Amino acid sequence: MTDITPPVVNVSAGSRTLEIDTGELLFPGLVLAFCLFYYWDTHTLPDLSMLYAGPLLYMTAALAVVTVFQQAVSVDGSGDRGESGLGIAMVAPAPDTAAETTSDDQVFTVRNAALLVALTTVYIVALEPIGFLIATTGYLAVTLYLFGEESLFALTLYSIGFTFLLWFVFIEWLGVPV
Repeated sequence: MTDITPPVVNVSAGSRTLEIDTGELLFPGLVLAFCLFYYWDTHTLPDLSMLYAGPLLYMTAALAVVTVFQQAVSVDGSGDRGESGLGIAMVAPAPDTAAETTSDDQVFTVRNAALLVALTTVYIVALEPIGFLIATTGYLAVTLYLFGEESLFALTLYSIGFTFLLWFVFIEWLGVPV
């Protein structure tokens, strides 16, 4: 991997400091750009068109905005700086201050990446013969275990819960034919 670290933007006003991690803005920014493009491309279609996303598009954009504020933005109100102006600073962490990880701490290794590719291939092949619910539940459980989840309760709860959430959204809510 590279030692490139995206900058952190600090904006301070009085005793408050707003910290924005620009590296965490990439995915939500791409999602918002896609939503904007899709809306611009389909906003003149009739409401009954299959391409009109309506509430789903708005929820996707809202979740992207929530993700930005949850992951990339933090506010610190305990500033001891004593100044009452507006300050902006770009801070990039030094490469040598990054926390070192041992080989036991690394979850995503080349071995796990190869196993994930093989597991995904098996999942795609197994979808037709054994069906979506069983194949997806098994795929999610094995993937979670591969990346470090050891609790049988958590594996079961996450994989079954997410599988039924996906099934509900696509089959019941969006009406995708089976």
